[in-house]
Amino acid sequence: MKEIYRKTSIFGFIGGTGMILFCILYYFIWYEGFAVNGDVLFEIGIGGLAALGAGFYFKHASEKMVDPEVVESKWDMESVGELILKRVPSLLPKTYNVDHNGQPLFQIQPTKGRFLNNLLFFSSFEKGMVFPVEYDILSMDGFPIATFHIRNNVKQFTLTLKQPDGTVIGYYIQKLSKSAMKNRGTLYHADGSVWRLLEAKTMAGDIDVVDEEGRRTASYRYGLFPYAANPAFQSTAHHEYVRFGEHVSVEEKLAYVMIFFFWLDT
Repeated sequence: MKEIYRKTSIFGFIGGTGMILFCILYYFIWYEGFAVNGDVLFEIGIGGLAALGAGFYFKHASEKMVDPEVVESKWDMESVGELILKRVPSLLPKTYNVDHNGQPLFQIQPTKGRFLNNLLFFSSFEKGMVFPVEYDILSMDGFPIATFHIRNNVKQFTLTLKQPDGTVIGYYIQKLSKSAMKNRGTLYHADGSVWRLLEAKTMAGDIDVVDEEGRRTASYRYGLFPYAANPAFQSTAHHEYVRFGEHVSVEEKLAYVMIFFFWLDT
């Protein structure tokens, strides 16, 4: 969380400074009077001050955080029992999964070498709108764990999970006509057999996924976060939390990482 707060403060300072400078330029070139076009000047000025305030706020939050521990290249997804996905401020979409102390465990970012992925600074493209997109799940030192591909053909989203060598682990289909109000879809094995059914209970997204024996494999909660009082999370109020069942395989955990990243409100 330290790096997330630090980058958030940088974005706040840059955005706020840019808006304040635009206000000054606007005042001397286009401003005619408050009753004519003063609302533009007022709104951008307030936005700039708010962004600068956010920059100072998250700079202070970053300074209070301890430096993160060095994560070794040896990856152990089996030990991961929960997901706390946090968006990292950057031009291209990037997300960290952090532990209960806010220390990053692994990251999700656009696959390098794909030209169209460079257009993902437009948020409308992040979930496969217009053209398919691909993301890598990596350890914090860049070791590849898995890759997933998101495609939207207007009628449905198709998410395909692959091993680093390209072997398909499974795929998830969410039809737009059935998930307009709340997330709902089906996770399939690579051979096309049904793996898991996922359906949110409410519009907020709360969900419990169970296996054939009725055991909970994953639970997703928005707004109910057990670590809200920990120092790492006190500076932000938005938390989406996933907990895995103890019996869940590494492949199924990676599938949930893919799906819940897709569900994130970014």
